[in-house]
Amino acid sequence: MSKKIVITGITSFRNHGVEALVISTIAQLRELIPGASFTVLDRAPDYDASRLPATDVKFVHDYTIRPLYAGKLRKTLTRFLPKLDRDAEIAANELRSAACVVASGGDVFCSEYGHLSLLSHLQPLKIAQAAGVPVVIHAQSIGPFTNDPDRLAFTELARRAAAVTVRETASFRYLTEELALPADRCHLVADPAFLLDLPDRAEGDALFVHHRAVEGRPTVALSTSSAICHWMESDADRHVEAWLEVIHWLLGELNANLILIPHVQELSAKNDDRVLATELQRRLGYDPRVRLAGGDFGASEFKAIVSRCDFVVAERMHAAIAGLSTGVPTLVIGYSIKAAGILTDLLGSELTQQSALISIQDFLAPGAGLARVQAAWASRAELASHLTTALLTMKARSASAYAPIVQAMGGHP
Repeated sequence: MSKKIVITGITSFRNHGVEALVISTIAQLRELIPGASFTVLDRAPDYDASRLPATDVKFVHDYTIRPLYAGKLRKTLTRFLPKLDRDAEIAANELRSAACVVASGGDVFCSEYGHLSLLSHLQPLKIAQAAGVPVVIHAQSIGPFTNDPDRLAFTELARRAAAVTVRETASFRYLTEELALPADRCHLVADPAFLLDLPDRAEGDALFVHHRAVEGRPTVALSTSSAICHWMESDADRHVEAWLEVIHWLLGELNANLILIPHVQELSAKNDDRVLATELQRRLGYDPRVRLAGGDFGASEFKAIVSRCDFVVAERMHAAIAGLSTGVPTLVIGYSIKAAGILTDLLGSELTQQSALISIQDFLAPGAGLARVQAAWASRAELASHLTTALLTMKARSASAYAPIVQAMGGHP
């Protein structure tokens, strides 16, 4: 009997949040389903295979999305279409021959990235369902859908899914109340990256020391992203100024070491965190206390660096989870349901709103971002104390996300 699990929703491990999701998911399923094999439908399979070389994992280009772009392709890439059609069929056959299809990606089922993006992530799941293969929507932040076509496209597929698991209470309520999905097939879990393994201690120590400027000073990890302004159509220049306000305070008042964490390094300039991080270094005159962790590090290596810091300020959710999951006080600059939802489940609403979260809109207001960083720094002992106990529950919830997959494959959790 087949034990092949196909994982969808994967753009590229150049987004190390995506990498954290896949690596954690495969590690957990290996433990629960001995002999399982994995196919990752992927938009950068060559690069991603280099990050996860394993005999039980293969990466296949996700050409199931090809029909969505058919009109444009036929005008500009006519001579390549036969190969693209063959590759699309290869991907479709992987789906049809699976024992289960697991829809990952974190927050791909929403309206924020556009209707075509949503359809592209639904397309492989529709192929699997048409072939009678069970689909589990795995540890997602769902919605909100801001228009009827998005809402209908998702709910039609989700109603036929074997299970839908979500990584925060807000998404669970959205599914069961606003979208009216059957409560018995919706499950509240937690993000897979709360269980992401760290490298061995010696390697983690070496990574941290290499990027920390001076011993004996507080060290703060900063995850900056220009993409957050792109998605929210915010003022990019004001964004840089807001970060500089924060950085000048951290350097001036705390004399801190700062480590810039470029957690997403995709090919698009607007979604390559190194671009903004390097601009900040330029604007700071290459202050030696501000280091960029710009190597080709993986999600676990970034987590190792972040876990040894005293404080984290993050615009990337999985850079934040690298801190939160290791007990480091963390302030998140958020733009969607995922930041508020994950933090509220972990820290409670009061501590989240007072110390652990600020919206990108508020962060851009002059002085507001700095004030929230100062409040979070002052509350870091309370944040750390709360994390010590709350992480036990969150990691247990993360582990519970895999029982519906085992059940969908005919096993027992």
